[in-house]
Amino acid sequence: MTLAPHVAIDEAVLAVMRTRQPKIYPEFAADRTAAEMAATAALFEKCGWVTAPATYHRTPPPLHDSGLLELRTRTGPLRHETMTFASEFTPRAVEPGAARRPGNHCNDTVFVRLLGHHDPGAPWVVCLHGFGIGSSRFDLAVLWATYLHTKLGFNVAVPVSPLHGPRRSEDDDQLLSLDLTGMLHGITQALWDVRRLVSWIRSTSDAPVGVYGLSLGGFLATMLAGLEPLDAVVAALPFVDVLGLMEHHGPPAEYQSLLRSADARNTFRVASPLSVPAVVPADRLALFAARGDRLIPVDQSCALHRAWQDGDVQWTNTGHVGFTWSRQARGLVGRRLHTALHAGR
Repeated sequence: MTLAPHVAIDEAVLAVMRTRQPKIYPEFAADRTAAEMAATAALFEKCGWVTAPATYHRTPPPLHDSGLLELRTRTGPLRHETMTFASEFTPRAVEPGAARRPGNHCNDTVFVRLLGHHDPGAPWVVCLHGFGIGSSRFDLAVLWATYLHTKLGFNVAVPVSPLHGPRRSEDDDQLLSLDLTGMLHGITQALWDVRRLVSWIRSTSDAPVGVYGLSLGGFLATMLAGLEPLDAVVAALPFVDVLGLMEHHGPPAEYQSLLRSADARNTFRVASPLSVPAVVPADRLALFAARGDRLIPVDQSCALHRAWQDGDVQWTNTGHVGFTWSRQARGLVGRRLHTALHAGR
């Protein structure tokens, strides 16, 4: 009975998503994608990235104040600062699909909302948003950024992921799409951008830095746990199998076998937290999953639970959408971040 309203809301959201017309791909797109997956898998095998997925992800150049393009205050109901910097990410030229990567100014510029303190020693939380959002300042409320800042005293940074909000033009595809090589490059860029942001934070402060991610952001947070020595990682409602998620939501028939293929599976090992073990200590990892989630398959949360068996795992009686409205969930996430980031001060 507790879960029923949450499940109903998730199902309503899914119904709306299914009525939206997807981008129309040319008839040969599935064949092209399959050929690219075969070429990519062969390249990744040759370079050793299939057996050592973490080595696929390059460390980005550090970001300093001199690299900021803009930093100014935004007024209004949710007062905050905005910061932009150049991503400087480009896929390796040898990788299939690299030439199609959007080279527009929108996607190459990282847009960040900041809620900062004058106390340079206050811990930082980088909040990573979910799929399809990032265009409104009210995302600060959805991600509980204002709560983390005003109630718990954190400095908060909310970066916009590639191909979201101001980083997406009308001609661009979405970050999660059936252009599998394009999607992989987008995920890689998202991780690169957050790591550059973290390097900037560390250049301005010695305070602890944690990451809180929701849904797509939760997935990115779990990946960062295997790439960046953060002081805390809290992943809410994450998926861990990108291809499985695409299959779960009913792709066109010509893509179904491709999503299950060995080539695609080997390629996307570099984008799975199950293949990239966490470098963040287990006592600073936390997973929040929703029992009524209809957008993310529950078995993916269970798989991460097993991988993070020594980390903190909390199941909530909510759905995917309802999680962001739950005061109980907000309090649990806040306390987890507070415990991890204030412990060493």
